[in-house]
Amino acid sequence: MYSFNQLQRIVTEQCDVTPDGSGVAVKPAKEIPSDSLQNPSDPDATYSGHKGQGYQVQIMETYTETEDPKEKSEQLNLITYVEVEKACQSDSQALLPAIESTLLRGIGPAEVTADTIYGSDENIGEAAQLGVEVVSPAMGTEQRSEAKLSDFEFSDSGHVARCPAGHAPVVNRKRKTRYSQGFDPCVCEKCPLVDSCPVKKGSKHYFLRYSEKEMRIAKRRAEEQTEAFKDRYRWRAGVEATMSQYDRLTGVKHLRVRGLKAVSFAAVMKAIGLNIMRAAAVMRARRRSAGAGGGQSGPYSTIWLLLLLFKERFGRFYKAATCSAEFLWAGRIRGLGPKISAF
Repeated sequence: MYSFNQLQRIVTEQCDVTPDGSGVAVKPAKEIPSDSLQNPSDPDATYSGHKGQGYQVQIMETYTETEDPKEKSEQLNLITYVEVEKACQSDSQALLPAIESTLLRGIGPAEVTADTIYGSDENIGEAAQLGVEVVSPAMGTEQRSEAKLSDFEFSDSGHVARCPAGHAPVVNRKRKTRYSQGFDPCVCEKCPLVDSCPVKKGSKHYFLRYSEKEMRIAKRRAEEQTEAFKDRYRWRAGVEATMSQYDRLTGVKHLRVRGLKAVSFAAVMKAIGLNIMRAAAVMRARRRSAGAGGGQSGPYSTIWLLLLLFKERFGRFYKAATCSAEFLWAGRIRGLGPKISAF
């Protein structure tokens, strides 16, 4: 029976049973897995410490790189990817499937602006193989110090060109994926940064040792401090307004359906509704700019009627599932010109 199977799942995931079967004790909350049964009426729903119970939706959309309100209102930005996942799934695994999906449909990005969790070193490397540049802050933080690995200047070959004090190494070695850079001990001993520097004293030299991955991350952290990176990455913040609009206009966070399949269908249809609304707004703006008027009559009133089909107006009375819509990347769309980009 379905009800017995669900009961058995609850006991297995959330309880400890004595070997002889004579007693049952509830497990501590920390020992209960995040993909455990949250609601018997919605077995697909899982748990996230950040998002809570339910589901999460991954969104990719285009964006316009312009500060001019008039020009921005006449550029069509659309949601190009929607994927509903269980709440327990890690966001770090969502970037590559999104890129691959859009590439297969001929709308793949050349540049993706992503939140930190999407910008792992592995994701950036695999995205580069697909011809997509990922603009994202490096994960983790460096230890606070006057001299850090990101303060070193690296050459194209991966070796150190200059240390934070401006000195070049006298020894450059590489073995497989590990680098070893030797500095003149006479110089390092007199350096005011020697106590906080990652360079360590050896038998003949002061050595700095690091891996290829550590070098790549250090380069990214150094780039993050530049104005050029900040100017590129600031466009990612625009997706927060999209997620707010996605929730406010369509009620996607409180759906009247259960199950991953039904929730996915609802989330996709609501994104389509949002795209229709945006297309209508751009058409009105372009008509107005061309002097043809742009009121609410004609086909635009039909657009708003269509939107009612995607709005769960009575969702507050019946909340069967929660869809945490949180996301968050962006990228430039191929072939649409320099002013059109994608989230």
